[in-house]
Amino acid sequence: TCNIQKTNFAMANFGDGTTPKVKLSDALIQNLAVGKVYRDHKGPVSGMDFTYDGQFLVTSGEDNSVNVYSCEKASRVRHLRCEKYGVALIRFLHNDRDCAVAASRNEADHLLKYWDFHDNKYLRLFRSHTGKVTSVSPHPYEDLFLSGAEDKCVLLWDLRQDRPVAKINGQGTTVASFDQQGLVFAACVGQPKLHLFDTRNYAKGEFISFDLRSHLKDPAHSVQFSPCGKYLLVRTPAQMVLIDAFDGELICEYPVQEQGAALPSFSPDSQYVICGMANGDVCVWGATNARLVHKLEGHTALPVRTCFNPTHALVVTAAETLAWWIPDAGPPAT
Repeated sequence: TCNIQKTNFAMANFGDGTTPKVKLSDALIQNLAVGKVYRDHKGPVSGMDFTYDGQFLVTSGEDNSVNVYSCEKASRVRHLRCEKYGVALIRFLHNDRDCAVAASRNEADHLLKYWDFHDNKYLRLFRSHTGKVTSVSPHPYEDLFLSGAEDKCVLLWDLRQDRPVAKINGQGTTVASFDQQGLVFAACVGQPKLHLFDTRNYAKGEFISFDLRSHLKDPAHSVQFSPCGKYLLVRTPAQMVLIDAFDGELICEYPVQEQGAALPSFSPDSQYVICGMANGDVCVWGATNARLVHKLEGHTALPVRTCFNPTHALVVTAAETLAWWIPDAGPPAT
């Protein structure tokens, strides 16, 4: 058991707008304990994201529901339903606590929804994908987002337009992600390769590509930049590697087994990588050396989503329950 205080979530604000004041360390990671457990979803969680300021968490589930939680109050503040389309992936938009882009779970209609939570209405429906959406990445400060799908294309969208503004054709299932400065985006388009594009000059095509066939057996089903912009974390069904974002060299490979849908993430300082394992454990590794720092134990199913909060000393993991991990305050002084 751990000594949990109601709102003991080590709140911290961004100092200069880019660097969190929360200082993560091996000792803090090794001291994480469950502070809160939620059972609001009646089935697997399909998506999860924090607001840019770390104040709110959104989760979507295969039960066609969306929940929004206040991280400061450690409580659920919104519960929404989406019976018609269902909800798969979900991402908050930049500088917005009330709007998100969500991918449908409807097998007949692979649309994306621009969703206003405050009024609980769709501001726009984006129809173009003809296969299941596999990735959604909002631009960090402009009204743009990327989507990848099983229909072999990456689409770039403007929130103000119904149709995509750009299309990148691939050879298989695609995934794509912006870096945290919004200057570059990375795409994997069905081969064990990474393609990097200039956000403002994407029409010229990729400015560099990295062939990962010597490191990866399969195409990626997840790609993301580290917050510092130096690295790319690439996940395939059976492997997970860290790639230098400038020269494409392998930095390290993490000891993962075949996990299916488990998606990894970085800590906000790029120091750690976290991912769920098939046995229910959640592993936290040193990002650049794959050194196991800690295992978060307690889930009985595969944690498919695992995220560090961008400003709090808080980790959230989603499996059969939604677990919030905070530094254990320890027993009270006597």
